[in-house]
Amino acid sequence: MIEILVVDDSYTVRMDLGDALTAAGFRPLLASTLAEARELLRTHIVALAILDVRLPDGDGVEFLHELRADPRSALLPVLMLSSEAEVADRIRGLQQGANDYVGKPYDTAFVTARIRDLVAPGSHGGSSLVLVVDDSVTFREALAAEVTRAGYEVITAATGAEALRIAAARRPAAIIVDGVMPDMGGDVVIRRIRLDPALRGTPCLLLTGSDDAAAEIGALDAGADAFARKESDVDIVIARLAAMLRSATSTAADPQSVLGPKRVLVVDDNEDYLDLIAEELRRDGYDVVQAASGEQAIELLAVQAVDCVVVDTVMPGLSGIETCRRIKHAPSLRDTPLILMTSRDGRDVILEAFAEGADDFVSKNLGVDVVAARVKAQIRRKRFSDEHRHVRERLLRSETEAAEARAARQLAETRAALAEQLARSNFELAASNRQLAAANRELEAFSYSVSHDLRTPLRAIRSFTQMLEEDAGPQLDETSRDHLNRVLAATARMSDLIDALLELSRISRVAIQRSAVDLGAIASAVVDELRVRDPERQVEVVIAPNLVASADPRLARALLDNLVGNAWKFTSKTPAARIEVGVTDDAERAYFVRDNGAGFAIAHAAKLFAPFQRLHGTDFAGTGVGLATVRRIVERHGGRIWADGEVGAGATFWFTLPN
Repeated sequence: MIEILVVDDSYTVRMDLGDALTAAGFRPLLASTLAEARELLRTHIVALAILDVRLPDGDGVEFLHELRADPRSALLPVLMLSSEAEVADRIRGLQQGANDYVGKPYDTAFVTARIRDLVAPGSHGGSSLVLVVDDSVTFREALAAEVTRAGYEVITAATGAEALRIAAARRPAAIIVDGVMPDMGGDVVIRRIRLDPALRGTPCLLLTGSDDAAAEIGALDAGADAFARKESDVDIVIARLAAMLRSATSTAADPQSVLGPKRVLVVDDNEDYLDLIAEELRRDGYDVVQAASGEQAIELLAVQAVDCVVVDTVMPGLSGIETCRRIKHAPSLRDTPLILMTSRDGRDVILEAFAEGADDFVSKNLGVDVVAARVKAQIRRKRFSDEHRHVRERLLRSETEAAEARAARQLAETRAALAEQLARSNFELAASNRQLAAANRELEAFSYSVSHDLRTPLRAIRSFTQMLEEDAGPQLDETSRDHLNRVLAATARMSDLIDALLELSRISRVAIQRSAVDLGAIASAVVDELRVRDPERQVEVVIAPNLVASADPRLARALLDNLVGNAWKFTSKTPAARIEVGVTDDAERAYFVRDNGAGFAIAHAAKLFAPFQRLHGTDFAGTGVGLATVRRIVERHGGRIWADGEVGAGATFWFTLPN
């Protein structure tokens, strides 16, 4: 029988949990002090420990640290249990490596359900092979030693290529890989792992030297299951590794885990209301986490995931609206349902709430039962969404595996007639190219047609809005006038987008008429026009001499309109703005446009030239089609374009125009 250790100085809690565990088929081992807990751990094989924070002979969190430092109990699942009001204890416990934390008063059904999740076969214990990849011998060996001490079997690799060979041969349970290495980055290693049918499910932890949000987004985009800073405490890396392995095992063992117990974070500085809504939610079987401020909520969410967040809009310190904004801007939290509640009604408050990403808005005056009902609805919506996502992933995985099996069979069948198949493949490739060219022409024609068709309804929207503004005149209040202005601004942006799409379509259709073009003169003309439109701007512009290229004059103007215009736009918030247009002196002769403006994260360089990509949110207006147009112009000339940049330090765009 599975033995569960319960450590709590409250006789009532021990008896209550003991009865619940017995009824659930476990064997409870009850201790009222840490001394008794140590003795039970010495004499019994415990599958999980339930640990109170405040104990007569010590601190439960410090005892957890002791457990994690001992190789014999480093992987022991631990469920912390303490007063809900002690938010700092919850954060300490989870940071120290607790698998979960339940506040008192607790729901025994929720506790036993979490215990079943944590002690499921294969979810803990044993030695798993971990591959550690880093080109630094010192860091690699030091990390490997710590992972070994945590109870794992470790194998190391010094390069990405070596890591891929070892992973294919040894099939590790998890991979820890450095983000920057000489032969290939950690993100490339992870992408290659995800493409291997035998390895794609391997949990991967990416180590990064950066701590900004872009680093986390880049790690997740690469397919990493988790990421950590190399400068982090090694205990944090080990804790993330253990959590990653637990999550991978739990997902594989229990595909219906989305239907398990749900946890709700309620944030309000009114203690009485906080208790009322917590009581209402607990009656419905939810585990409730309470926070008295937005700051506490952000700290809690950094260490413990929840299924729904309920936030009061008016609080001292971090307001509910700002708390909502920060949660919804965090990559790992943005999909968590969030409900804003307020005791003051108002249309502007509701609009602001939804603008910051809230999933629902409810008035406190309607009662806690209504708030609880909204929570249920949001969790149910998220559950259905997750279920559908799991179904889609399973179908995609099945289709991918079937396609791979078909490809393998086809490869085996064609090896005997390689020469014949090669000739056939060349023929089919030529046909595919013709089909692709035809499809591109159809797509360009479609874009051209749709862009024209959009103008009619757009003109109607703009005209009727202007008529409404003129007819209403002085009768409009400030809010209504602001709304009309927003509609007019949106139609202007839509018109710019249609123009950009038409330009992109036209570039794809017209024939190239090359001649000797002075790119420096064109860039100078573009800058002159920008200065006329924006006379208040002080921008230093340096244009190198002898920028003559063989290009279509009209397309060259469109190219520099976009690149120089972007540089002008993205330096608008730079005190000493500078734009440089020049050419490299190497054999390839690459022209460039450089600025010292907003820049971009290098991890997103590959996305820059795709249509509708905006890496700066709404800080800088634009259609999102300009760089796609630039790429098409360069490609039509037989050249290539690439970019480099750094957030806050500017960007450089290089392009070639070969003869």
